[in-house]
This record gives sequence, structure tokens and C-alpha cells, in this order.
Amino acid sequence: MEDKMASPMFWAQQGTYPQRQGNEIRILIDGQAAYSEIAAAFHCAREFIYLTLSYGNQDFLLVPESNEKMFDILRFRQKAGVDVRMVVWQPAASDTPDTIPDPSPARIAGVNEGDGSIQARWDKAKGYSGWYRSPHGHFEPFYLDFPAQLGCHHQKTYIMDDGGGGVVAFVGGINPVQAYWDTPAHDSLDIRRVARGKDPLKGLEQTPPLHDIFYRIKGPAVGDVLANFVERYNGASIPHKDVTSDAVSPVTADRIPQVANGIEVQVLRTIAPKTYPAIPDGDRSIRELYLNVLRATGQGSLVYIENQYFFDHGIISEIHEAAERGAKIIAILTSKPDEGTLQGQAESVLEDIAHYREELPLVAGHSNVVLLTLGNSRPDPRTPGKTINSETYIHSKNMVVFGPDWTIMTGGSGNIAFTSMWFHSEMNVAFSDTTQIKNYTAQLWSEHLQASVELTMELIGKPEDALSFFKDQAARNRAALKDGQMPEGRIYDWNTEFPARNLDGIDLPVPAGGRRIA
Repeated sequence: MEDKMASPMFWAQQGTYPQRQGNEIRILIDGQAAYSEIAAAFHCAREFIYLTLSYGNQDFLLVPESNEKMFDILRFRQKAGVDVRMVVWQPAASDTPDTIPDPSPARIAGVNEGDGSIQARWDKAKGYSGWYRSPHGHFEPFYLDFPAQLGCHHQKTYIMDDGGGGVVAFVGGINPVQAYWDTPAHDSLDIRRVARGKDPLKGLEQTPPLHDIFYRIKGPAVGDVLANFVERYNGASIPHKDVTSDAVSPVTADRIPQVANGIEVQVLRTIAPKTYPAIPDGDRSIRELYLNVLRATGQGSLVYIENQYFFDHGIISEIHEAAERGAKIIAILTSKPDEGTLQGQAESVLEDIAHYREELPLVAGHSNVVLLTLGNSRPDPRTPGKTINSETYIHSKNMVVFGPDWTIMTGGSGNIAFTSMWFHSEMNVAFSDTTQIKNYTAQLWSEHLQASVELTMELIGKPEDALSFFKDQAARNRAALKDGQMPEGRIYDWNTEFPARNLDGIDLPVPAGGRRIA
């Protein structure tokens, strides 16, 4: 049996929660898989459902073909006697797109309307200030000063009883917003990604396909996800105490036993200092684990990263040092994160302040590193032989490391960004299960490269060949995109410019097994 336990040196030692034995992890790739599982879990719950939300939409359809809105299901479960509670990020600007700012009692039907209603609290985020120094002297020390207006409670978690005496949790990065719902096909004409009431063609033109994952957890680590909810809910800055009560953990430890033949899991967080009384110094265990794992890599190691952002200097410095020691690093990144939004503008300013453009060449030009992005092409139904090309937005925040005799994976809501690693509220999980991580990576690479699982499994065991395969396909796909030809896969150089999605005149197809819902 392959080792299911990572060396103690990998785990975060300074965070709130230690690693736990005896857990089960299921990796759910993209919104269709994740939200169909979450919807089923909502319906199974008989006692409680607790949610932490950052971005979200009241009209979000978890399973578009069923026309069931998330809030409709939650109201239904509450009326059935389930205790439904949620803690929601209160953005500094109430008009922040795709958020649910504090509506005051009774403005969301069935929420904070007294006994028998969903109980919701809103939480304002903190800022952060302090000196930042290079771990390896790659840049001069500078002072970080992030105002609270840039803060975000960015966690996305769901915890509920499973209807059979147990408890289950979901931790990930996919927001309950229709544009974040997608399938592994990442079809640029899939109307299930368009919110109800919007023009389908315009909606698809405005929102590219999106890739992300969630983790379904059973076992003792669920208790840490639950404890995080209770801490955040009870410590929320807008508690609405006239219509809500403090949360008490609804289950005891015996309700969250170890899973037979389970694996070791650690729940990791970012929490800003002075946010909650029990952790006055905050929690930066996501970043600590990243640094621990990268520092353990070298010759014979393969590092695979997917992330929306790429500007935490400490982590980029450790990636450079790992490459210097001979590790091969493949990073799939968003080409233009949050382009055209206030959030994207703020992140760009932060990159510039942090001398990001001076440090990027450390890894971008390294022979052991390749920085890539995802795109997708499909036949254009208007013109035979033509293609519709689009970027695929990378919203996943995952790192897999295959060492010579160990494997570890981490993922969740935390970006490789100063914001996520230092003061945004985030949650990741980390675990070590070589068989499951290999199977997940092979499946994911098969989708990205449009290659067989047998080939991608073979590449995982040959870091040099894997690096070359990704580099070479990216070059060929970029040439095909330029020449108007159908690319062989979905991998492109990070700086690839994708054409605008002009979908005028297309009669949108109804997804297989579904019906037009937009």
C-alpha cells in the first residue's frame, strides 16, 4: 500500500489546526461535479447546514437542469427543521459585483425573519500592514499597507450532517455565481453558465469558461471546518443579534470519527491579525505549508500549480530556489485575472507596488519552469472549418508536489497573492495520498492536454518529459490559434492573447440531457 502520510516537516506548525488522521477526501473538478454533490448534501441534511460565503448570487442554480436555486433549497431545508446558518462577507463597497452585502433583516426572503428562518451574519474584512522581506534576498524589504477596503473574507465552505448520523464538509474555490459553474468540457457555448434572465449570447461573450475544484471531506478534519464556521459566525462584525443567536457546534467529536483506511489531512487558513479574539496574531498556515513543501523539493521532484494569481514574493522565491535545485515546475495561471474589474485593478496596483515585475523573470525564464494558461476551442456552428477560441479562466488554487518518495497536495480558496496569503480570510486543505493525487493529476492533465490518461500518468513519473510535453504543446497550440486552426489541446503560453468571443448569429445548442434555462 502506498504511503498516505507526509513527513512531519511538510505540515504547518503555526496554524490553528494540526493534521488529522483517518479522513476521506474526494476531489470534485469544476462546478458541475462540485455543486451537484453539494445540492445532494443539502437535500440529505436533517439537522444543520452551515455556509461561509464570499462572492455569491441569490439566483444561483446549483444544478441548472433542475431550476433549483441555492437559496430556495436552503429555505426548503429550514422549513423542514434543519438549522441553516451562514456567515457572509460584507464588502467595503456595497455595489461590489457578484456579492450579497448585508441586506438588513427581511430583505432576503426567509433570512433573519425570526424563529424558523435562516440565520445570517455579515462580516467586514480587515487590512494588514507590516514589513515584507525576501527569503533569499531577491528584492529589497518594503512596507506593506493594505487598507481594510481591500480586505475580503474569501472562504467558501459548506458543512452539514449527512442525514445518516455523520457529518460532511466541502472546501474549495468555486463561488455560487452562475458564471463560475462549468464542466470539464469548458464549452464556450454552454448556456448553463449564464444567469437566468440574462441574454444568453451576451452572457457567454462576457464570461469565459472557468476551471476550479472543490474538496469533499469526511472524518476528523471536518471538525476543523466546523470550528472555523463557529468562530467566524460568532465573531462576525454585523451579527444581527436581535434575530440571530450565537452558534454552538451541533455535533460532538464522536459524530466525526476516523474513516477506515483514511488519510492524513490538515485544514489550513489565512486569517488577518486582530480579526477574532482566539487568534489575535491571525493565521497564515496556507503560506507556511506552501513554503515548507517547496523547500523540500529538488532534483527528481515535480511541482504542478494551478492559480488565479502569482505574486506572493515568498512563494515565488521558493519556486525559483526549487528550480535551482533541479525540480521541474509546471504552473497553469490565469492570463489576465479579474481583467476590467475594480478587483483586478487593485491587484495590478499591488503587483506593481511589490516590485512584481522585477521578480517575475526569476521564474519565467528559468529552464526548469514553464508558466502556462488554458484555452479552449470548438467548431463554429456558423462556418464549417472555423473555430471559436476562448481563454479558460483559471480560478483553481492548487499545488501538487511529487517528490522522489512522497506526494502532497493542497488547494482551496487561497491564491498565490499577498492578499490571500497575508490577510484575506482563506481556507485550504492539504493531504498526502499518492494514489489519489496521481489519479487526479492524470485525469486533469488528460483534459488539459487532450491526451490519454495512460500517457499523462506516464508523464507524472518523468518530470523532465512532462515539462517538455507541456512546453511543446503550448507552442503548437499558440501557432494553431494564430493560423486559425484547431489546436490539439488546451495548453498555451501564459502571455497568449485570445480573441474576443463574438457569438452573433449563433443558435445556441441545448446541453445534452438538459434544456434551455437562461
